[in-house]
Amino acid sequence: MKRKKVTTRTTGHFSALRSDIRILGKVWRLQPSYIVCLAVYALTWAFINSLAVYFRSAMFNALDNGTDFWGVAVYILSLALFYLLIFIPDHLYRLIWKPVLERKLRFRMHRELYCKAQRMDLACYDDPDFYNQFIWAMRESDTRAIQVVEAIGNVVNHLLSSLAIIGLLFTVNVWISILMLAGNLVAAFVVDLIGNRMWIRYDTEQNPRFRRQDYIDRVFNLPDYAKELRSGQVADMMIRDQEKTTGELEAANRRTGVKATLLYGVLYNVAKRGTYYGTILIMIGDLAAGRVLLGGFAAAVSALWILQSTMQSLSDALAELPRHALYLEKYFAFLDHENQLVSGTEEVPPFQTLTFENVSFSYAPVKTEKETALQQAVVAYEIKKGEKRDGEEQDTDQGTDRGGEVLHGINLTIRKGEKTAIVGYNGAGKTTLIKLIMRLYDPTEGRILYNGIDIHRFDLEAYRARIGAVFQDYRLFAATVAENVMGGRYDGQPGTEAEVRAALDAASFTGRLSTLEQGLHTPLTREIDQSGVNLSGGEAQKVAIARVFVRPYDLIIMDEPSSALDPVAEYELNHSILNAADSRERTVIFISHRLSTTRFADRILLFADGRLCEQGSHEVLMAMGGRYARMFDMQAEKYRAGEAWERTQPAAT
Repeated sequence: MKRKKVTTRTTGHFSALRSDIRILGKVWRLQPSYIVCLAVYALTWAFINSLAVYFRSAMFNALDNGTDFWGVAVYILSLALFYLLIFIPDHLYRLIWKPVLERKLRFRMHRELYCKAQRMDLACYDDPDFYNQFIWAMRESDTRAIQVVEAIGNVVNHLLSSLAIIGLLFTVNVWISILMLAGNLVAAFVVDLIGNRMWIRYDTEQNPRFRRQDYIDRVFNLPDYAKELRSGQVADMMIRDQEKTTGELEAANRRTGVKATLLYGVLYNVAKRGTYYGTILIMIGDLAAGRVLLGGFAAAVSALWILQSTMQSLSDALAELPRHALYLEKYFAFLDHENQLVSGTEEVPPFQTLTFENVSFSYAPVKTEKETALQQAVVAYEIKKGEKRDGEEQDTDQGTDRGGEVLHGINLTIRKGEKTAIVGYNGAGKTTLIKLIMRLYDPTEGRILYNGIDIHRFDLEAYRARIGAVFQDYRLFAATVAENVMGGRYDGQPGTEAEVRAALDAASFTGRLSTLEQGLHTPLTREIDQSGVNLSGGEAQKVAIARVFVRPYDLIIMDEPSSALDPVAEYELNHSILNAADSRERTVIFISHRLSTTRFADRILLFADGRLCEQGSHEVLMAMGGRYARMFDMQAEKYRAGEAWERTQPAAT
């Protein structure tokens, strides 16, 4: 399946304005009360800031006109009482109302992103550009949305305040007003416009390096990599890469820092300080010449200080909008992305057959040269040290060359009730075949038929609901045992609890369950709950397997269902799975590197180099003396002890 390359446009003024207006609309749709409160807050403070300037002017003019002490005291006490009354609701808004509304908005935005992520094509994770947009959307969207709304509120507040102050200054001295306005425009807007473009360019150019640093941090932070870091020299390689990346960032910081110093340290200060002190000198001259009263002088000096602060805040708020738009464009690009896997509309009947007709598949080439070289270096080192052994690494089928054909010309039919095993070396296409069955990807050639009907015609969600799958890279969640098995459908009622217990029994987890004090309600992992239980690899795998037995799936798919178990536990689990499937007339497809497991299958499919090379029962394939027979013989020594033990066990029923 080919997918369009995701591109990101350079953020300009028009696109920034469009993104900001669009996010306002989204916030209004998700949490309108937040915008209403913010608008009222901005208008209130615009009025207060303007009133303060006029109040100071009136107070000093009263002194000029000979008003006594108590007359002036009334002005001061009135102002103090006003601020006292206004700061109580101000603190209520900032400390209670605003945080509550923001939390609700964040949740609703993330809920929308979660739903989008759940529906998006699996191929999106293969595209680093799109995945980068996805990560940015998850990490930045709610914060940027709030900051955009706040920035627009600040623009309204400071714009109205600035207009009111400039209006006051025009009543004092027109030329001073023009000088102050021009100087502050240069200091606040021109400099910030240039600086904003400079920092956006810096963020864009350095983002790949920031991503690389974050990745290396995760490698050393996550337990997934702990064993590999201690068993080879990958840690040294990562540290060297981090050191190199840090050096590149330092060089970029120095280059940008020199430009920023000239811009802000020289141009900004000349415009701002020159306007400030020049205006004061002119006003002192007017005061000495009697052309302005003390109240007008005090108002002008106070207005000058407030205007500089207000216009700088206005400039900062305006400068934030295109900076946030850089993130918001990625957020909207993610939301606007249209899946290439288009759902059909037909209802899905009970399963009878699944047919592949000349199916071929290729992944889009998405790895960069640097990523490919890094992966090849790691693999070469592991092979050299003998740390990569056949059958132990995950079979992703994708290799280092994602542009190559993974499956070619596959023709086969799987029938209801069959137990089918898929075997082959890593990279043979086994896991990719499973992804095509589940319609996580679409074939690049050929078609897949469900009961003789092209799977494109079925409602995608309903089609996948017929299939239960356990992948080799399964995950347990920080939730209870029951919730891990049944998910959001678990309600704690006796009926659903019985379903979960039956599923765990089919996955041979009943013995371990009996040792857990809280039983089905035992929290798993200690990431959130310190009383949680960390299961062993084999135990966790059984919980994951139970998921396919808790619902009446027509087709069960298991990718390495017993990879974390010892031979005895593997034998017991395989018998339990097959017996449970037989009792419920389920069709089972499972991938395995351990060929002793495949002996229980009705049919074995051997893949090599993306092609279906051999198929038949264990006995038939052994008699053929082909690739399967050679693979089995190579593992025979490993399993002889297991086979001897198996002969002492009663036959499966």
